[in-house]
Amino acid sequence: MHISPFIASYPREELITSPASFFSSIKYNYNEYRVNGIYKEFEDAGYFAYRITTGGKTQTGLLTMTDVKELKNKRVLKHEKTLAAKEQTMMHRLLQTKALVKPVLLTYKPVKSIESILDRVTKSEPVLNIYFDSDDETHQIWPISEQKTVDAITKAFSKVGKAYIGDGHHRSTTIQLLSKTKELGKEAKKFKRLYTAYFPYDQVTICDYNRVVDISEITSLPEFIVSLSEYFDMEPIAEPSKPKKKHHVTFFIDNKWYLMKWKKKYLSKRTKQNVLLDSALINKHVFEEVLGIADVRDDTRIKYFGGTLPLKKIEMSSQKRSIGVGICIFPVSVQELTAIADQNQTLPPKSTWFLPRLKSGILAKNL
Repeated sequence: MHISPFIASYPREELITSPASFFSSIKYNYNEYRVNGIYKEFEDAGYFAYRITTGGKTQTGLLTMTDVKELKNKRVLKHEKTLAAKEQTMMHRLLQTKALVKPVLLTYKPVKSIESILDRVTKSEPVLNIYFDSDDETHQIWPISEQKTVDAITKAFSKVGKAYIGDGHHRSTTIQLLSKTKELGKEAKKFKRLYTAYFPYDQVTICDYNRVVDISEITSLPEFIVSLSEYFDMEPIAEPSKPKKKHHVTFFIDNKWYLMKWKKKYLSKRTKQNVLLDSALINKHVFEEVLGIADVRDDTRIKYFGGTLPLKKIEMSSQKRSIGVGICIFPVSVQELTAIADQNQTLPPKSTWFLPRLKSGILAKNL
């Protein structure tokens, strides 16, 4: 992996009275904050250790710049499709802000030498220590600018064969497009590098990504339940619950929870990657075949909920709709994700919810 150090811009903590409000506004107000002196730049280029602690659990990674060519070279691999409209919005924002304010989250096979450096660096006091009380989450930053250590990190990453995008598909695709845009002339050179956060496999968690669908304009509840019985063995469960294993799904239907187990005949099909995802099965058999929803990416009857949200949110969203059905899916594994990405294939939209969740503006890279 071809990475490089960079000069980062950082916020003055003493001027931030509400971290949640401040950082949620970064993508719109970064230029104003920079002009008004709320952001300053480190004097030296370097890498940055980045630790996120949520409810006592810590996840530690490294902030770098990565050559955008690694996308073309298939060393930085995607696993989800992107939407053209969102890319257009992202492109406008990047050209207007002239800064990269949120890194692309990448995950990779752990490397002992990199882990050792991060362990050593994070034993000292961080230069940034920002607490979000609404999430019970702390974000900490340690600069790494000593040339010997910078060189060691660069060398270690040169031996990393692949990294996988966990969050930031639209950001990476948009920057790749801008780097090749002839109309920008010399300005296109500013987009030759991605702003990246590398977290090894053992420092990321892939959570479930759940759905609520309004079926009121499509079918009735009795007809829907009869249709589901073709695909699943169904049993009511007393308490709200997510599935405990692969190929089990839980449904919230008419204020009742059900455990649904796929019938064997729907699990016999093998894919090129030998990976059969529950999200793909739901899209094909429930959304497409039962409900007639051909494209889940832009159908407004489907709402998505990251796996860190409580099941009460699924219930409440279902109850707000005329006939709302909640669907909880077992999380995709790292092995499944990498197998699909290695084959240059993509997961169904909204298949993964990665932790940690990176914040905009903890550090930024001015262009």
